[in-house]
Amino acid sequence: MAMSRTVLMPVRALIALRRNTLEINKDIWSNWTFVSSYRTKTGVIHKHRHSPPETLHKGRPDLLREFPQPKNLLYATLSKSLGLSDLSQYIQYSCTDGEVKRATVTLHWPMRMEAEGFGSRKLEAERQAAAAALCKLRELGVLGQGKQPSRTSKTRQKGRQTSVWEDEEEDMSVREHLEPFPKKTLKERAQGPIEEDPTVTEALSIFPKPRALLGSVIQVATSSSRVRELLQYRTTGGKVKTCELTLHWPEEMTFTAHGRRRLEAESKAAALACLRFKELKLLDEQNNPLTHARYHQEEVREAGERHRRPCRIEIPKNIEQRIQEYLSQYPVEAEVQKLWDEEEQLSVQSSSISTDDDDDDEDLITDAITNKPYCTLRPEEADSLSDHLLSLWMGAGPGRGVELPVDAYKQSVLAAVKSSQVVVIAGETGCGKTTRIPRFLLEGCVRSGEGAKCNILVTQPRRISAVSVAHRVAQEMGPALRHCVGYQVRLESRPPERSGGALLFLTVGVLLRKLQSNPSLQGISHVVVDEVHERDVNTDLLLALLLSVLKENPELRVVLMSATGDTQRLSQYFGGCPVVRVPGFMHPVQARYMEEVMTEMGRPLLEKSREKRNGLEENDVAPDLDLVADVIDHIHRYGEPGAVLCFLPGWQDIKVVQQKLEEKAACRSGSQMILPLHSSMAVTEQQAVFQHPPKGLRKIVLATNIAETSITIDDIVHVVDAGSQKEQNYDPRTKVSGLNTVWISQANVTQRRGRAGRCQPGHAYHLFPRKQLDSMDTFPIPEILRTPLESVVIQAKIHCPDSKAEDFLSQVLDSPDRQAVKVAVKNLMEIGVLDGSENLTPLGQRVACMSCDPRLGKVLVLSALFSCVLPILSVAACLTRDPFYNSMQNRALVSKAKTALSGSSCSDYLVFSRVVQSWKEQQGKESKQEFLDKYTLSGASLRFIHGLMQQFSENLADAGLVDHSVECLRLSSHLNQHSQQEQLLKAVLVAGLYPNLIQVKRGTVTKGGRFRPENLSYRTESTPVLLHRSSVNRGNQNLSSRWLTFFSAMKSNGQIFIRDSSVVHPLALLLLTDCDLSERVLGDRVEVALPCHTLIRWEFSPHVWELLWDLRTSLQAMIHRNLRLSECESNSSSDSWKDSELIGLLVDLLNNTDSEVSSDQDDFSNSTDNVKADGF
Repeated sequence: MAMSRTVLMPVRALIALRRNTLEINKDIWSNWTFVSSYRTKTGVIHKHRHSPPETLHKGRPDLLREFPQPKNLLYATLSKSLGLSDLSQYIQYSCTDGEVKRATVTLHWPMRMEAEGFGSRKLEAERQAAAAALCKLRELGVLGQGKQPSRTSKTRQKGRQTSVWEDEEEDMSVREHLEPFPKKTLKERAQGPIEEDPTVTEALSIFPKPRALLGSVIQVATSSSRVRELLQYRTTGGKVKTCELTLHWPEEMTFTAHGRRRLEAESKAAALACLRFKELKLLDEQNNPLTHARYHQEEVREAGERHRRPCRIEIPKNIEQRIQEYLSQYPVEAEVQKLWDEEEQLSVQSSSISTDDDDDDEDLITDAITNKPYCTLRPEEADSLSDHLLSLWMGAGPGRGVELPVDAYKQSVLAAVKSSQVVVIAGETGCGKTTRIPRFLLEGCVRSGEGAKCNILVTQPRRISAVSVAHRVAQEMGPALRHCVGYQVRLESRPPERSGGALLFLTVGVLLRKLQSNPSLQGISHVVVDEVHERDVNTDLLLALLLSVLKENPELRVVLMSATGDTQRLSQYFGGCPVVRVPGFMHPVQARYMEEVMTEMGRPLLEKSREKRNGLEENDVAPDLDLVADVIDHIHRYGEPGAVLCFLPGWQDIKVVQQKLEEKAACRSGSQMILPLHSSMAVTEQQAVFQHPPKGLRKIVLATNIAETSITIDDIVHVVDAGSQKEQNYDPRTKVSGLNTVWISQANVTQRRGRAGRCQPGHAYHLFPRKQLDSMDTFPIPEILRTPLESVVIQAKIHCPDSKAEDFLSQVLDSPDRQAVKVAVKNLMEIGVLDGSENLTPLGQRVACMSCDPRLGKVLVLSALFSCVLPILSVAACLTRDPFYNSMQNRALVSKAKTALSGSSCSDYLVFSRVVQSWKEQQGKESKQEFLDKYTLSGASLRFIHGLMQQFSENLADAGLVDHSVECLRLSSHLNQHSQQEQLLKAVLVAGLYPNLIQVKRGTVTKGGRFRPENLSYRTESTPVLLHRSSVNRGNQNLSSRWLTFFSAMKSNGQIFIRDSSVVHPLALLLLTDCDLSERVLGDRVEVALPCHTLIRWEFSPHVWELLWDLRTSLQAMIHRNLRLSECESNSSSDSWKDSELIGLLVDLLNNTDSEVSSDQDDFSNSTDNVKADGF
């Protein structure tokens, strides 16, 4: 009997194949590297042990052009030849790692052979190897010259299966190289059609490509890389194929269909499965796969319910018993009644004391010059002091130094000041008004015999300005009169030796604090407000206060000095006061803009230097720091001798430019001295910029706008102006501040250019186009219009307690938006600083003494009440100044250091506390430096932080919360009895920072619709937020609580980032926040919530809730009682013992209670199990 054609054809193919093989190579195994000579991209040479000599590649065509889709064509060729759909045993790929990938494809039919390919990526190398294999198969006769299987390999084409992973477009291109399936043969027609199931016909009409759709659905739904295990075809039969399709998702299902070919039967079975998916609503209306999240609606719903679930807390029995014992000993009703009685007694005492206010006011006033109690001089003392000052002045004959333009206007200024309470000096840059006018005023009084009555306060916008100007004026006045000049800035004070003939330079903030203890500025003859055009928030507040001070103190004279501001508007603000205009003097300054700078450097003018980077408009203003460094280097190499002053937006930009300069040859050769200048630096560090460099060195000062006004670095010849600055903006709705880089104003450009011509001719390099200058604002936007107003409102309530905040702030030069004022008042009411009538509460009176943000002030006050002062001082100081040496290059090191310091605390604030305390414990310079290097810390920042801690300690003493400020800094002090209790520290922080609360949700849905069960999302009451990369909690999957508290948030690129955070114990939030609570009985449980706050709810048994409510009331009574004690009173010993016992009970409760009961916490930490199991 003759063998069937289907059996004979493979035999003939093998005979022909063997013949071709012998013609090509008698021993293919000894020369298989010939196949590997088909290489990757032209011109790319890979050194490999299997690589043939380069001569073998010359003249060879690009195989990928000949075989555009080699892997699919190779699969199709063997599938047609063998009649199989699963070729995993016949085609095997392997690939090596490395920069250059080497892929090897091994074929086990028609005989074992290997081919190699190379590429930069794995897929590229595999495609090269497949193309090489195809070329070999064509030479062996398996693949025809037209890229089609040879005749001998076409007989088993029926039943070819398409891979689930094949790309449809790629598959179509492969089919162009293969002969289409032949039409039905005469024999098939004679057999007649297969009886079709109407359901199958309907399914095929709905789903034209069912196999691809089925694989896509399972892939999207399960995110599994093993789709074949979830989707299994089993085809059997002879002339009529029967396919049994088994699905293991979403449940075990089997579908059966018939066809004359394998592909036909499998497509029908897949169509039936798709129809079932449609019935189960696993496809959308257009019969496409749903999103991943919609396939996991149950898990998404569970994630939503989990984060809305009330917090359930169980209290240990021993702690519960101790609470009961405490409440039995100190009944809460009695504590509240006692508090009310004390309030009534205090109100009676205050009313009786108010009748003696006139007699006592003199004792309460502080001398604004010496900070000692103010005492007026007797007439004979005043005359004697005036004569002494006159003799000193006449004897010393202080010189003026260099003649300045303002010297010619001395008499005009003195006459205007004598005739008017307020005078505006419109002095142009370089006229000498900053140093000379205060001296003119003092000299005028001394020479007229009234030196004892002359005490002048001169404000400067920055610490460096106040200190440097004071030094210069003292130097000009000579040794005999130097004791009459002094300065007072934050963390540093060197006032004149005594009042009378005194000249004190100070910052505006310091003067505002002096106004608290001397509201009418008694004993002060003149107030000089310099650089009033800068319009910072403190200056605007000072001007409004001076309006009322002038009414109470008619002898006071106010001099307002401005270089570029709207002086006429200032004059109108003070009732049309006179304006004295003084011309300035500047040496010639050659100004260059971007066009001239690039031409001078021999570079084309590229728009990309100020293009929108990454398509983000906010970054449009960001300077090109590479260009800045190149311009400075160009000046150093080709410019005339002299120092360089470069203006940059912020500290980060300064450090980047410094590093780029240090990498250049000029700096490495030792010919440059690079000095940063920033407001956060210590005063002693700032003074370094005034020193002249050694001969042969060029001084390069990298500064922010701190160097724009008031200070003169006399050897500056070149100014590089990046044209931008950091500016704070505040959104009252989201309560988020943003520090954005913005264009400077035309007034800023003038000031910066003027720094180059103060003492000699100079050059200014403005790194922005000349046309940009015309589009800049004329003057800067006043700070009061773009910052949070909470601190301003507190200042207003201190100085004008009877005025509404909105009414007071409507009197400033540029009134802020009324809605912004209302938001600030509301925020202060929320934290308990203001009451419903906008009066300062007892807490508010203490917070007003703190020289920091009101929320940090509240945290400091509470730390004194809960005996944990030292670590909270560290936190408050570090939130003002970062202790870490942050830079673009150090981010990873800083993050690693913070993680090590944090441990399992989940708190950025405890990191700060540990840093400061550990730094203090280091003994010796070497040990301290080793500690700084290990944790990437800045020694200068830590010294500044220590100064802030001392100042905050003094604030606590001023507020009457501690007896001696030095006790705050001793860990062994009773004020630090609980400073080692970290749960208490977190509780005090959340009590002070509330309502800054974040809810953490595990399980998120991405924009693409994918459900990520392990991802965390964060939300405040008003908006979603992200954790900043600087926070130790970013990416932390093991948070011990579902809630975080935070202090600072920033907005960038439309998203809100939380810079610092700490986990919140739910009981701390319940017990220490002074706000109303609502309760609801649900069966045998009580649900407790914060009104108008949806982020957290608690659930307790009635008994536990009753205990916690009484404990909360006791804690609040303790806080209010201690806040109402006047400075002269101290807590009684019985109250102190009771308070200590109560705080100890709170500490034990927090330390021995989980943030949630175990079932809830397990759900929070293990919420991904179901989805992972579902996806195999």
